[in-house]
Amino acid sequence: MRFKFYTFLLSLFVFIACQSVTVEYPIYPPTKEGRDLRQFLNGVKTIALVVAPMSEEVWGYEINRAFSIMLPAKVYESFSEDSYFKILDLKGRTDILDAKDFTLEGIFKNRKRIGEQLDADAVLFVSFRQPESTCYIEKKMDYLAFGMAVLRVAAAAKDRDNSARALAGIAKDPIVKPTGVRKIFMPIEANLIRIDTGEMKQALISKPSIVYNGVGDPSCPGLLTSLSTALEETIPEIERRLSPKVESEDISIFTDSEDPEVEAFLLEGYEEITGENPSFNRARISWEKADQKAKGKSWAAKANLATYYFSEGDYQKAIQFYEEAIHLGGPENDYLKELKELMAAPPVQEENLENSDKKEFP
Repeated sequence: MRFKFYTFLLSLFVFIACQSVTVEYPIYPPTKEGRDLRQFLNGVKTIALVVAPMSEEVWGYEINRAFSIMLPAKVYESFSEDSYFKILDLKGRTDILDAKDFTLEGIFKNRKRIGEQLDADAVLFVSFRQPESTCYIEKKMDYLAFGMAVLRVAAAAKDRDNSARALAGIAKDPIVKPTGVRKIFMPIEANLIRIDTGEMKQALISKPSIVYNGVGDPSCPGLLTSLSTALEETIPEIERRLSPKVESEDISIFTDSEDPEVEAFLLEGYEEITGENPSFNRARISWEKADQKAKGKSWAAKANLATYYFSEGDYQKAIQFYEEAIHLGGPENDYLKELKELMAAPPVQEENLENSDKKEFP
């Protein structure tokens, strides 16, 4: 009985001293592009999205009116759902920018104001150039007609007259039919601008999208439908160039300290990320207080702060705090070393990539 009691106390102590939370963090491809993106984005999490207005002179009034309604919403929706970033939409925010400033130059000039008012780390400016398209006819297999023909031929296989009629039916309703195709280019330029430094990373996307009409319909597919398809195929390419993928990891949060006041701050931070309104940022403030109260001698505070910066994608600060926690010689050094290795940049593989580069604004 006494053994069970001590086991319970030990389990309770471990639960209080070390609890875990699920942390989302960015993953970069093991390529030169991935390494450069990791260095560029270090600490960038919140993005203000701007889609450049479309000119009627370039796009035409009817296309501009219909597509301009659909386009910003599609870009925002895609990045909000799939990207690592937290996306803030600047559409219609004339309280922050005048209409004349919704240009690359205007965004660059006013980036500090955008950052202060929206608490954003960077601005993603997306602009579309005039699309080009060609239409032509291509023969496509009508699989429904093919299936029906196979069934007719199989059913008539034992009767020569029925077989002839089945083959004649195929001639009247061929299984390969002329079909209208639109090949469309919709060049997109995306510039990701860091608010703090003004440094920019650019992605130019210009690859064709092929849109088919229904099999047997020789007319050219509608332009707006084709533009929508091209957009859906292009946005993921922008994300691949400018946004890391997201993975999650259960990471221990440490709340144990010999100093009751330090322990209170550590526990307060844990509660901030597990309560009804979780906030990693408020947790960071509590852990910073624990670190200050311990005069930099709390390995638990250092480790928790490292986890915060890990979740923010700021690997430099995360590694720094993990190293400081390890140097203090806490009981979880082996675990902290594993976390530090998790953040190490993978070896770069050779890769040939075009149209993605880091640049300074002229």
